[in-house]
Amino acid sequence: MNPHILMVIDHQLNPDKYTEEQLKHNADDSRAATYAADVDAYAADNADAGYWLNEYFKLTGENKQDYIDEINKDK
Repeated sequence: MNPHILMVIDHQLNPDKYTEEQLKHNADDSRAATYAADVDAYAADNADAGYWLNEYFKLTGENKQDYIDEINKDK
């Protein structure tokens, strides 16, 4: 499970959970990650993030629901 993608999805589900600094740091780190290079976590609340998340899941074959389940497992 890619931690950068997990944070992007978590931010979409819980927009007040992360600071701008945390989001920027994740965006910088995700640009360096192989499959997350195009996911801009800093823009997780705009339409572009949703597009790139979908592209990520198409490219990797991972299941988005697994990420959502991981985020919600402690609730």
